[in-house]
Amino acid sequence: MGDELRFADNDTMAGLVGKVAGAYLETTWLWPRRYGLVAPFSFVLADPRATSLDARELQALSRDLQFKLFGDKGDGDIALLMFEGDQTDVMRFAGINGAQLKALLDGEGESPFAGRVCRITPTEVTSVVPKGGPVCGAPTMEELAALAAADDAEAAGPPARVGYRGVYHGPRQTFIGSVAVWRQAQVASAFGLTPPHVEVNRPEEDILILGGAAAALAAVPVGVLFFPISFSTLVKPRARAELLPHLEALPRGSRLRLAVGVYDTPRAPSFSALSQIKRFLEPFFGRVDLRVTDPAFQIDELPPGLANSVTLALPPGDEPTRLAAVSRFVREGPAYRRKQVWQGVADVRTRRELNHCIELGLPFMTGEAVTDLMEQPVGASPLPWLNLPLHDWSVTPEAGSVSSVA
Repeated sequence: MGDELRFADNDTMAGLVGKVAGAYLETTWLWPRRYGLVAPFSFVLADPRATSLDARELQALSRDLQFKLFGDKGDGDIALLMFEGDQTDVMRFAGINGAQLKALLDGEGESPFAGRVCRITPTEVTSVVPKGGPVCGAPTMEELAALAAADDAEAAGPPARVGYRGVYHGPRQTFIGSVAVWRQAQVASAFGLTPPHVEVNRPEEDILILGGAAAALAAVPVGVLFFPISFSTLVKPRARAELLPHLEALPRGSRLRLAVGVYDTPRAPSFSALSQIKRFLEPFFGRVDLRVTDPAFQIDELPPGLANSVTLALPPGDEPTRLAAVSRFVREGPAYRRKQVWQGVADVRTRRELNHCIELGLPFMTGEAVTDLMEQPVGASPLPWLNLPLHDWSVTPEAGSVSSVA
């Protein structure tokens, strides 16, 4: 395996491995199981129903990788390592260096981690630590499949509540904060399984989301928090009057950390409407973000000082349509820079959409390809874009593993 380990620093290889492994896990490692890419070539897997994991389940992944990387008769060999232990050791294992990885693959030396290690190839599964130990979990993968069917039949799902998507700055590879989202009832998990349509903003939910502002600010000491408010609400006197007490309840000392996302902003809003919105919101929010659905938003007509940013919510439809909307939006970049207005894209769903945004240099992005729908907001913190999406590990898994590909 020594020759194959030279790929460990290859971004192209890391991207390909991540794509193949992610596609496999998306279709097989289903809720209530959870998974996430935590480092190049390393995934964390968790199953709250199992007392241990079953290495045999990942043999199909090793076959997929073998075929994608080397074909039917290629010269290379694929081997996965599955480490099973507590969450601290799992995350340490994800960052081991090439020499440690090779030693474990070759079955040499002592493991520095307290847990079980299995070596998985397209043709066999063996226990490395302990040598000759079991490779099958309890319950077995067959028993877990039956449990999953029963869970699907009985699951009622949690109540409606506020969730959060991280807002990521692509050029600096760091999160700047989070946008609050209303999570519908019966959405079982934030863990990359939330259907995009449940995150449609509705004016009747804006006040409910604002009610979580104080708790969200207390949960993370740094980072901006974006709260959605409908454009139509802000231009109607009666609707503004109903909203005002809830804005006045926001923590005044945190104004600079609070931002408003004015969604359903039309393609060419009038100066009077925007001026009115700005005056109404300014005492409560440090930033105003206009959320639009048209990539050809009339930025040249936007008066200076009325918005800090404009965020494009990607249209429904197939991926080529959504990618084209990103490209159209980015073409207006020079006009946005002249106006000193930031650009952002919301509802980024796939790795291809995320890569497209990053390659085009878009400053800000959010969506399920960036983070889970989190139980707590994301603070201001760096994260390499290859490690996106950020997953919600707020619930400690009863069983977890990391598979490192060499």
